[in-house]
Amino acid sequence: MSTTITNEATTIYQYVGASSTETVTSNTNSIVLEDASGLVITKSPSATTFVPGDIITYTVKITNNTGNYLTGVRIIDNLGGGNLAYVSGSASVSTLSTTYPVTPVSTSPLTFTLQQLNVGQSLTLTYKAQVIFNLSTSVSLITNSIHGIGYTSDSTVNGYANATISRVSGTNVTSRKTASVSEVYPRQILSYYITLSNNNSQTNANVISITDELPSNFVVTNLTIKIGSSNIIMLVAGDYTIISNVLTVNSVNGSVITVPAGQQTVLAINGYFE
Repeated sequence: MSTTITNEATTIYQYVGASSTETVTSNTNSIVLEDASGLVITKSPSATTFVPGDIITYTVKITNNTGNYLTGVRIIDNLGGGNLAYVSGSASVSTLSTTYPVTPVSTSPLTFTLQQLNVGQSLTLTYKAQVIFNLSTSVSLITNSIHGIGYTSDSTVNGYANATISRVSGTNVTSRKTASVSEVYPRQILSYYITLSNNNSQTNANVISITDELPSNFVVTNLTIKIGSSNIIMLVAGDYTIISNVLTVNSVNGSVITVPAGQQTVLAINGYFE
């Protein structure tokens, strides 16, 4: 039996030189805690909006409803016509019994060759793609389409899916919450990511606090942060508190957290479900 767990994060920030503060709330993130006829494919992005540089996690579920054993499955993603770039090493496949990494056989177009599928069985392919930084200002929507091919002993079957994300408008800080996986088992390590994007290309933003009401059965092992293009930094005990499952982050190694102008700051909450 599976349970869907949802939560979101709230960030309070202040632009340098401003007298007032702003509050931004992330999307609601969903993660599944596990316990049609033909090749059926569904595809979902971790976020429905983007700014250039955002990393989107795509979850592709492939189900064999053909009535025939499939000796293999091939998945081809056009990466939004070149507006997305595959994040190397980010792909994995999950079945009912295991999760394992998978490497694409090509990245132009992005192509995966996957395992066999019995009748009625499903597998889930997960991978990350980054919106290119030099994306034309005329691009407001990115749709990346998938073509799936299932191979039988003497023929092939096809399935299709697509996902569309839209560009964020405005010049404020936006917040997005994602997870490293879409399904997880107890004590399997995973990461929640809170991505803050500063859409103001001229002024840095100082983060006053990031607050996240974590699921009651989630155990935090550590937190890391990446500010702009800097290296990933491990947060220390004085940087955050966890009280009654509410995580509050106020600093990084005792210093102010910033979101550089036109860049992103990514907080990673690493842990597991009990």
